[in-house]
Amino acid sequence: MSVVYGDDKIPYIDLGSDYKIRLEYEDIVDEKYLTKAKEELRETPENKAQGIKELRELVQNEKNFVHPMEDSFLETYLRPCKYYAASAHQKMQKFFKFKEKHKKICENITVDSIRNVLEDDLLKYLPLRDKEGRRILYIHSGKNWNPQRASTHDLFRAMQLSLQAAMAEPMTQVNGVCAIVDVEGLSIGQIMHFTPSYAAMILEWTQECIPIRLKQIYIVNNSYIFNMLFAIFKPFISAKLRKRIHFINKKYDVLTDQLGKFCLSEHLGGDLPVDYVDGKVLADLLKLFDTQFELIGISGYVSDEEYEERKQKVEEGAKEVLNYISPK
Repeated sequence: MSVVYGDDKIPYIDLGSDYKIRLEYEDIVDEKYLTKAKEELRETPENKAQGIKELRELVQNEKNFVHPMEDSFLETYLRPCKYYAASAHQKMQKFFKFKEKHKKICENITVDSIRNVLEDDLLKYLPLRDKEGRRILYIHSGKNWNPQRASTHDLFRAMQLSLQAAMAEPMTQVNGVCAIVDVEGLSIGQIMHFTPSYAAMILEWTQECIPIRLKQIYIVNNSYIFNMLFAIFKPFISAKLRKRIHFINKKYDVLTDQLGKFCLSEHLGGDLPVDYVDGKVLADLLKLFDTQFELIGISGYVSDEEYEERKQKVEEGAKEVLNYISPK
C-alpha cells in the first residue's frame, strides 16, 4: 500500500483491486449529481454567477479579512448555503471567528501536527462514497485511542484537517459527509478526557462553523459506557443534528441499508473486499496537500499591520492550491 500518481498527476493511495483513496477536486460531470445540485442547492448558472459576485463583494468589503477570491474557494461556502451570498458570508465569518476564539487548537494545523492521530488509525476516509455520493469518514475513538499519545485536542485538530480536505471536493459540497464513529472498547478512563466545554466547542464548530453538509452520524459498537459520554454532548446538540445521529451498535444491517453494502468493509456488515488504508500512508497522501491546509490557516482576520503581507501570501498560496484543485 503506497501513494502513487495517476495519469492526471493527482496522487492517490492504491488499495488494489481498482480501489483507491483519492481527494476528488474535479468538477461534477455526472448528470445525477448535477440535477441534485440544481434541485437541492439552487445551482444554476445564474444563481452561481450571482452568488459568487455578491459573496466576493461582501468579503472584499470586510475590514482586516483575507481570503482567496477565486470562484472555487468561494463556492466552498456557497454550495452548502444554497448560493445565498449573505448566508455563505455569515458561515465564513463564523468559521474564521471560531479560529480566532480557539487559536491554540486551530492554528498551524498541518499533517505533521496531527500525524499521531492518523498513524494510530483513529481517523480514515473510506475508499468509496455511499449510494448517495456522500464522502464517508470513519472515526475510531474506542480501543484504538490512547489519550497519552493523542489528546482530545489532537483528535479535534485531525477532524478539522480531514474535513477541510473534503470541503474543497465538489462532490462532497453537493452530497455531503457521513461519519461512522466506532466506539468499540471505549473505557471510563477515556471518557474522563472529555469535558462539557470541549463538547460545546466541537459542537459549535460542527453545527455552526464548518461549511459542509453533515448528513448523518452513525455510532457503532456502542455500549452503556458510551451513553455516559453522549450525556456530556447531548445538551449542546441541536434538534436538527440530533435527528441525524443514529445508534447502530452491532445492527449493521441498518448501516448497510442506509449507506450500501458495497462501500463498507466486512466488519461493518458490508462486502467491500479491501482493508482500510494504513494511517501512515494516509498521512503521506494528505501531506502532499499541506499547502491547502496552510492556506486555510493564514486566511481570516488579521491586524492592520499584518494585512498587506498576509493578503499577498494568501494570493500566492491560492495560485498554488488551484494547480491541483482546479487543474487546467
